[in-house]
Amino acid sequence: MLNPSVFILQRSTKRTLLRIAASLLVGLLFAFSAPNQFSLFQTVDVSSQSTFPNIISYRVNGAPNYTAPGSESFWQSINWTVVPLAATVSPGGGHTSNLLVKSANNGFDIYMLFRWNDSAGPSFLADPEMYRAPNGSLVPLTPEATANVTQLFYNSTYYYPDRVAVLWFIANQSERQESPRMMLGTNGAITGGAAEIWHWQSNPTDNNPNDTGFPGGYTNPTGAPIYPPDNLSFAEDDYTNTTGFFVIAGSFGSGSPNLDPYADPFIIHVGSYYSYSNKTWTVEMVRSFTTSQASSYRVQLATGSSYFIAMAVWQGKLGESAEFKSVSLWYNLTVSSHIAPSKAITASSPSSGVPISLASAVAVASVIVGLVIGTVLKSSSNSEKRSDKGGMKR
Repeated sequence: MLNPSVFILQRSTKRTLLRIAASLLVGLLFAFSAPNQFSLFQTVDVSSQSTFPNIISYRVNGAPNYTAPGSESFWQSINWTVVPLAATVSPGGGHTSNLLVKSANNGFDIYMLFRWNDSAGPSFLADPEMYRAPNGSLVPLTPEATANVTQLFYNSTYYYPDRVAVLWFIANQSERQESPRMMLGTNGAITGGAAEIWHWQSNPTDNNPNDTGFPGGYTNPTGAPIYPPDNLSFAEDDYTNTTGFFVIAGSFGSGSPNLDPYADPFIIHVGSYYSYSNKTWTVEMVRSFTTSQASSYRVQLATGSSYFIAMAVWQGKLGESAEFKSVSLWYNLTVSSHIAPSKAITASSPSSGVPISLASAVAVASVIVGLVIGTVLKSSSNSEKRSDKGGMKR
């Protein structure tokens, strides 16, 4: 059991995570603090998505196998839903044309299974985001530069982590309507105010020996280590609304916008596997329907209910990080009490893919505001406390 105390990264990984966090800090800065420099906030029209394709989470018997995600027998009766993706910024983003998605539940927990092609191979690096200036020099990415940068620098030895994220629209948060407005059907945003983000990263949340940034566990104020259950991989649990972006659980210091430092930061368990033969990532995320900790910041699920979700994928070895990624339109996920039919219906993928303009309609606050996120950084000393004004993190 986790000790309900302040979670702080072990000192042995602090230096690595500081480097990783610095490399991805700009991801949120330009997405939220500089809308005048990122035209998607001004140009998209979410109402252009008139329909919301369905994904059904079927009732199953069986437990997840975190060491071999997707191999569980219950997945065999559920067909993949093919989710077309498109670039948020081109040509630097958009290297994943579609994402395969399945969902299941046991009446208490929901399972989300993702698979995508990554022919470049798995990435466990998190180098600082750089781009090549007109004079040929390499320059760190900044919010001021985002208006003109369309591609990050990368090569065979310099690249970024692989990532997949799913955003859940949380209702009953419409009282906050600060810019950018997040309202379905309005220009420039997605929701009535808030969303939870389940964000897996090959570095540092994937528990793999090649992932040098995986923290392994946290320490409490006495210095005793606290590990994820069975030392599993996990997904960072984030929250975004019209005022900013926040990490839900853990402690990052008094100046950081963490919402509940005493909440369990490992609530989203993950199994991940890269197939070298098929050149694909498979990531399985598992979370309980409801949460007793930080419940107002986390989507609360129920059988028979439906939820808006949006998804994003980053291929680090192809230069994707921060706003450079592939994103989906909105989908409607229904938590069902029915088992999968003998021939489940699978959504088809348009042969021509998704136009960037249409993908952007969903992406704005769903994947750009919430999913342009970096990596977990938890400082263990006052000297390393960070202030992320306006909820802008990493």
